Amino acid sequence: MSAAFSAPVVKGWCPGLFAPMQAADGWLVRVRPPLGRITAAQAYLLANVAEQDGNGQISLTNRGNVQLRGFAPEAARAFAQRMVAAGLGQADPDAERRLALQVSPLAGMDPACAGETMLCAEALRARLIGSPALSALPDKFGFCVDGGGFFPVGSLQADIMLQAVQNPASERGDWRVVCGEARSEPQGLSEAVQTALALAGAFIKCRETMRPLRVPAVGQRLFAEIGVAWAHPARTEMQHGRALVQRAGHLTGHLYAVAAPLGRLTAATLRACADGAQTSDGILRMTPWGSLIFGGLKKMPEISGVVMHPNDPRLRVYACIGASGCGQASADTGRLALQLAPLLPEGVEMHVSGCAKGCAHPGRATVTLVAGAEGYGVIRNGRAGDQPLCVVPECDGVKVVRQVLSEGDVKNAGL
Repeated sequence: MSAAFSAPVVKGWCPGLFAPMQAADGWLVRVRPPLGRITAAQAYLLANVAEQDGNGQISLTNRGNVQLRGFAPEAARAFAQRMVAAGLGQADPDAERRLALQVSPLAGMDPACAGETMLCAEALRARLIGSPALSALPDKFGFCVDGGGFFPVGSLQADIMLQAVQNPASERGDWRVVCGEARSEPQGLSEAVQTALALAGAFIKCRETMRPLRVPAVGQRLFAEIGVAWAHPARTEMQHGRALVQRAGHLTGHLYAVAAPLGRLTAATLRACADGAQTSDGILRMTPWGSLIFGGLKKMPEISGVVMHPNDPRLRVYACIGASGCGQASADTGRLALQLAPLLPEGVEMHVSGCAKGCAHPGRATVTLVAGAEGYGVIRNGRAGDQPLCVVPECDGVKVVRQVLSEGDVKNAGL
């Protein structure tokens, strides 16, 4: 089994606007929409560029970014300046690198989301742009501003999180800063932003090698370094995870969401989403769950190629790009994931990974299948990097589901 499931090559960095990445299907380029929003005009531009310079395939990442695939080297190099001109990036490559920032997708639209969420996000974004020293942070190091509401506090995940305090008992402030398994007391907006930046600076100063999101104990050390009192988050303040987040359908008020199956869109589908945005408020709101949110609509938009219903089983399967786009993947993971989706009992999540890195779903899933030379390693309630319980030599629909799920699950599914 060790030969079949050898350790993958971990590059330790993400492609960025000025750092395209070579993949099996050409060069991959990525855009970080400012504060998680793109206009209809920007969506049309991305769709056109994906068709003209790439292979027409677009991915929505688990950081709320947009990836375009299949670029030639010259087109990949020219991509950054086109995006900067369109308002989709910073002209300074270092400043662009520092803006790994997620924001509550419904901020400013959902009355239940903290009213200062966008103000807090804009303040943090401005400080990140103006903090050259933070360029020393790892490429994957990220921040989020989580105002709660329809998407509850804890739905967003990052190394340093500014979370709205729900019904604060103290008058000291309405935000807490969470880093790994440590959190601050409630703070005012400006103080919370300063605390977040200080924690990031301490990460660099202490030469930490493991990010707080991956090794939560790091957060305690960083709070101690900056001299700010911290406490362990209560159970109700822990991350909710994407399984409990509604990703498609009517959300609240005049807000609707569509989800990209496996986080993937074609250029034509993104163009159709831009059409839908033009009939609403002209904005597409990105989420880290592979969804696009429309505001100001009176009914669900009709768009082909996307998931429009919250109970669609395709929302419970995850897969990386697979062998067609990644040299480390051993199989067509997306095809298998979509084949198995209708067979899964309600409440069961499945992750099909091309290698042990588990890029598509870093967290735990009910069942994870990891491709290897001898078939798929089967992991229950774990991550792609965990030790497989067994190897399934053939991945044929019902046979696979029967083998990897418990007896009770199989009976409930009628298999």
